Amino acid sequence: MGRASGFWLAVARLCGVGTVSPAPGTVATAVVGVPSAVLLSFLSAPWDYGVVVLVFFLACLASARAASVLEDDDPRQVVIDELVGYLVTMVGLPVSPLSLATGFVAFRLFDIWKPWPVSVLDRRLGGGLGIVADDVAAGLYAHVCVWGVLQWVGR
Repeated sequence: MGRASGFWLAVARLCGVGTVSPAPGTVATAVVGVPSAVLLSFLSAPWDYGVVVLVFFLACLASARAASVLEDDDPRQVVIDELVGYLVTMVGLPVSPLSLATGFVAFRLFDIWKPWPVSVLDRRLGGGLGIVADDVAAGLYAHVCVWGVLQWVGR
């Protein structure tokens, strides 16, 4: 494996988090996603949305390269898609222990359950976009859930 392939594999695995067993996606969301969402909350609205878009494109590229290196259409150890999904869940929402925990549970639920159209994106799109798109869709569902919980509790 060349240096470039190793670099993209490290990015896609979030520097080794993706190699944690048995639940690399859940670990990545907790260990990288939650702190990243907290950091993102310090940016103003145009910047935080811009960072999410930038990470989305980076994730598509890294996921495509890693899938090629690993010779697998959707390798379990590629977890940068969980980072994108969780950032989509939290972007634009107030950060608090309640919102972070609700976002974590809702995102993991939708990412694992894959209700329509998450399941369609998971099956029909290919390459890096296919790896990341279902997590973005799960993140959108989770975003609505977090927003609803925050409205319900009056925050």
